[in-house]
Parts: sequence; structure tokens; C-alpha cells
Amino acid sequence: MDPTTDALSLLLGALKEHPRGMSVSDLAAAVGINRNTVSRYLDVLLVSGQVEMETYGKAKVFYLSQRVPIAAMLNFSSDLVLVLDRDRRIVQANDAVCTFAGRERDEIIGNDIETSPLAAFDHPLIRSRITDALNGREVTEELRFLRLDKELFFRIKFIPTVFNDGAPGVTIILENITEGRRAEEALRESEMLFRNLVENISDLILNVNEACTFTYVSPKSQEILGYTPEEMLQKTPCDFMPPEKVDRVREQFAELFADPKPGVLFEWTMLHRDGSPVILEVSGTPVYDMIGDFTGYRVVCRDVTERAHAAKRVAQWKSFLYSVVNNIPSMVFVREVEENTFVFSNKAAETFLGMTQEEMGGKRATDLFPPEMVTFFADGDRDLLERTVALEEKAHLASGRTISMKKIPIFNSRGMLKYMLGIAEDVTDRAAAEDLLIAERDRAQGYLEAAGVMIAVIGADGTIDLVNRKGSEILGYTEGGLAGKNWFGTVVPERLRDRLAQNFQRLVAGRIEPPPFEESPVVTRDGRERPMLWHNALLRDADGNVVAMVSSGEEIVE
Repeated sequence: MDPTTDALSLLLGALKEHPRGMSVSDLAAAVGINRNTVSRYLDVLLVSGQVEMETYGKAKVFYLSQRVPIAAMLNFSSDLVLVLDRDRRIVQANDAVCTFAGRERDEIIGNDIETSPLAAFDHPLIRSRITDALNGREVTEELRFLRLDKELFFRIKFIPTVFNDGAPGVTIILENITEGRRAEEALRESEMLFRNLVENISDLILNVNEACTFTYVSPKSQEILGYTPEEMLQKTPCDFMPPEKVDRVREQFAELFADPKPGVLFEWTMLHRDGSPVILEVSGTPVYDMIGDFTGYRVVCRDVTERAHAAKRVAQWKSFLYSVVNNIPSMVFVREVEENTFVFSNKAAETFLGMTQEEMGGKRATDLFPPEMVTFFADGDRDLLERTVALEEKAHLASGRTISMKKIPIFNSRGMLKYMLGIAEDVTDRAAAEDLLIAERDRAQGYLEAAGVMIAVIGADGTIDLVNRKGSEILGYTEGGLAGKNWFGTVVPERLRDRLAQNFQRLVAGRIEPPPFEESPVVTRDGRERPMLWHNALLRDADGNVVAMVSSGEEIVE
């Protein structure tokens, strides 16, 4: 047996029998060893923590340590703890090491690291740091290990250690920081994702503290407002707003800070660097610190300038259309199909029906229109749906008035019939004028047909607009058979065609006037020529432009 170990055991035994403590002289007498040797052994026991010492004046009293044995303490730790001697052999391993290696402690202790179940830790850097610790230098490193399909991270401390016999050793503490490292990586990925999201979304992100100053401004500020984030930090929203908008925004913030609410929506008008107004749709969310105290708002701003301008233009256009519809002479009604009630009418309709738009609202056709108009405006939705085009009809009222009616289907975004647009117009005077015009036209047509001469109307482009019945008989065509044909290519002999066509163009251009009478043959359908004596007259529009030539021709009998 080692004499040193025997001596240490004798000293520990004597101290155990004297729990109140013993001096160096008492111990030397009790174990039969000289004082100097006892003092040296006591130093070893002090360093190893097996004994403790107290001083009383010049006397030193030693007694057994009341601390927990180091081996037991090591097992309390969740870290992996190894103790190596000067030859790098494992002399102590805690329970965490055994669990990690999946081996019994006896299979680990007494082996070198490279030949033990912990050979995964046989790394050049670890070997180097063990040497440093044996030389008295404490070192900490972080290393990555691959274990099967797992990636593990450890923070490793190499601590110089002294054994009971004064021999140097190394205590290695391996702290598994994998979860922390993964959390850090996840945090970095999350931060990178958030940064990429903030930098690439079209919205401007702002953090506003309780002093109403910006503590964060996303890079989108330069695109939307023309300012860099650095230029906006520590300034307030009001610093970038028209003066007339400032008071309202301050009131908004006062309300928000007094009673923080999530998802608040409002609108800001901020000024771009170039002075142009930028309209922002703003959504605010309260921000709280780790202990739950309110610290400000995170504000998401969307540039809706174009949308606001478009909405304003639409509103202006709607107002214009409403003004037009409301003031046209025709009567306009809108009926909601599902409820079969009227929801709109213009001023002309109010005048015709003798009630205001508000009085007409919610009423049915039977409540509004004369009996002659009720059926048209109340029924026929199925026909309207099937045709998808306007239906027209005339109503002759008992008062003698004639009303022209039209109804037009209006569909919703799903293609369902939603409204019926009705338009009505008093056409009594127009109908009378049309009847008179038809009568005049028929009378004129009768005169043409009764005439004993050929009459033709030739358009400015040489096209035949009309040939009367006598002309059709002379030329051998059915009545109306010449309409739309070219006069010179159909009726004029070929030898005269070019010259007469050129003369006609000069007449249309106003460069010459037609002679009072002119002899010129025509070609019948069967190719025979028949001599004619013509009288020509030009028809002009309101501006004096020639639009047609009327020619009356009488056949020359030889």
C-alpha cells in the first residue's frame, strides 16, 4: 500500500475520533508521525476539501470537512463532468456522462478518452486544451459534434485540478448548449425573415413610443415618403404632416395612448420630401414590454394615395352622372327586382307622377303609374332576364298623351338580375310630328309615282338613291331594283360613262352648274339604248354642300 495513502487515512481516522478538532501537535502524537510531515499531509487534505481549518490565535485546529463529497456533488449536475489525471485517464465521471455515453461508470473510468465510450470527444482542440489545463490554465471553448443524425453543441470548460496526493489533473465540464444554439439560430432566422419581410412588403412599418416619436422606421420610408429611416428616427408623425392635419393626429394619439386598443384604423396625410401629399391607411397595434407595460404602438402604413384619388374621381363622376340623370327630360325609375319596389326616380319622374323621390321610395308600380303603364313596369322580369336587352313599348294614356317606355336589366357581379332601369318619355308631340312627316312622305311618294316622266335621285358618290315607278318601267327593272347601284355603271352607255361621271363630280364639287336641259341616252336592262331629255337640279345641305342630284327625264320619241 502507498505510504502516503496510509498516512492520509490515519489522519482522517484520528480527526473522525475527535470531531471538535485537533492541532498539528495532537495529530502528530496520535498517528506517530513528525509535525512537518503531518503539516504537509494536512495541506493535501485541505486542497482536496477533505478537512477544514480554523485559527485560534497562533493555534491551527483541523477537523473533518462537513461538505458533501465531490463525487456526490458531480452527480447533482446536469452537465457532463469528467476528471482526468496527469496521464489523461478518466478517474471520475458523473451520472450525466454515463447517461450520455449509454454505459456504466466502470466501463468509462480508467480509460483514456480516445479508447473510452467517449471517443467522440477525442478532438485535437480538446487534447490541446487538456494540456493547457494540466499546465495550470483554465480554458473555455464551444464545439460542435455530430452524433448519429443529430448536431450537438457544447460549451466546454477545462479546469486545472489537484488530487489528494498533490498530483495535477483536469476537470472537464461539458454544458450542452444545443437548445440554446438552436434557439439563437431560430431567432436569427426569424429576425432575417422579419427583416426581409419588412424590407420587401409594400407597407411602411413604424414603431411609435409613448412620447409619440419614431423608434423604428422600415426602409420602405424612402420609397413612400422620400426620407431614409435615419432621417425619420426620433421625430414625430406630425413633423411630416401638413399643419392643418396635425391637431387631429395629436388627438388620435392622445386617445390611443389613454386607452390602447389593437387593430385601430385611421388615415394620415403625410408630406413627401418633394412636398406632395401622401395618403396612408394606418393600422396600429399596441406594443408591451416583457412585464406587460404599454410602450407604444407598432403602425403599419399602406400608401393609398392613388386609391384615394381614384375614389375621389369615381365620386365626382357619380355626382356628375347623378346630376345628368336627375336633370334629363326623360323620366328615370329604378326598381329593385327582389322586393319589386322602386328605389330611385329623377326630377322628371317626380313632375310626371306628382310626388317626391322620398314619397316614391318603397312603393310598387301599382302605387305609382297610370293603369296603361303599370303592367309594363311591374311585370315581365322573366322576359327581361331571358332577353338581357331593353324592352320597349308605347302607352296611350286616357289623357291623350303618348308615353314611350323602355326597361333595361341591371345584373349584379354574380350575373343575377338585381334592378330594372325604367325610362319613360312623353312623345305625344313627336308622335304627331312623325305622323305628319309620314303623311307628307306618302303624299310626295304618290306624286312621284303619278308623274308621267322618269325621276331619279343620285347621291354625291354616284349611287342611285331612288328611281320612281315610271323610271323602273323605262329601264326594265322591278320597282326598287336599282336602289344602291352606281348610276353611271348601270344606266349610262359605256361610250359616255367616263365623260358624264367626270361632269357629275364637277357638279358635286360646285365647279359647274347643270344645264337647264340635256339630251342623254340610258341603257335598259336588256342592253337597248333609249334617248332621254333630262332636267337636272342639285340638292344641298345647310352648309351649301351638294348631297344629291334630282333628275327628271322624258323619253324622246323619234
